[in-house]
Amino acid sequence: MIKYGLVNENILKNPGLSIQAKALYAVLCTYADTNRKCYPSINTLSNNLNKSKIQIRRYLRELKQNNYLKKEKNIFILL
Repeated sequence: MIKYGLVNENILKNPGLSIQAKALYAVLCTYADTNRKCYPSINTLSNNLNKSKIQIRRYLRELKQNNYLKKEKNIFILL
């Protein structure tokens, strides 16, 4: 099954956001439902991007600090 995700242009063109955080956001978009919510595990994201769990957490923190992502319990909400 092929998955697609819509990525906000502002995220892609933000020079202050690392390319790794942008890639992570794009992957999260492929998991998101119509309400922009998703719940992949850190392990899944780590495997998807071939990055360590520590790196994934760093990129998630970067997205949160830039107000592109919010987390409630185990659910990521793309903003």
